[in-house]
Amino acid sequence: MERRELFDGEKLYYEIEIPAQELSVYLPRQTMKDMGVRPAMSRARLPRVLARLQDEPHHLPQDYKERQAGVWEQLRTGRTMLLAEIVRDLTWHEDRDHLTKKDAEYLTQAKGRLAAELALVSGAEVPDMEREIDNTLNAAISDRKERERRRELLSQMANVATGKSRAS
Repeated sequence: MERRELFDGEKLYYEIEIPAQELSVYLPRQTMKDMGVRPAMSRARLPRVLARLQDEPHHLPQDYKERQAGVWEQLRTGRTMLLAEIVRDLTWHEDRDHLTKKDAEYLTQAKGRLAAELALVSGAEVPDMEREIDNTLNAAISDRKERERRRELLSQMANVATGKSRAS
């Protein structure tokens, strides 16, 4: 952040560097705040964001209008943890059910924004972070399916044992 004095007095400005074009842009702090632009998350939060992707998903409403309204509210905040939740929850929803075209668009937007922020703070490339997000989610889904399979198997074994002891 930098103080600059222009026509209408002194204001605080954020400097946004665009390395690919060797360009720096200064935007008034208040303008950025009004637009919902915020500083990038700290590098220290990276493990917490990846852990959020592995957390138990929130079950999304079956009604697509209700589901999309909720996802949109989270998406428009741009907050990193909420982006991670959108990606996690929509990915799980897709695995269990299906995504509408709008759901898929929201998932793509959220994953792209999340990957860009994670790449920014980690120094990685965006496609690498997209793969990391996918790998993290795929591992979490596989683990949960395995736990559910084991739970079902134990339940079946208990039912068989209970059935045998009743027959005796």
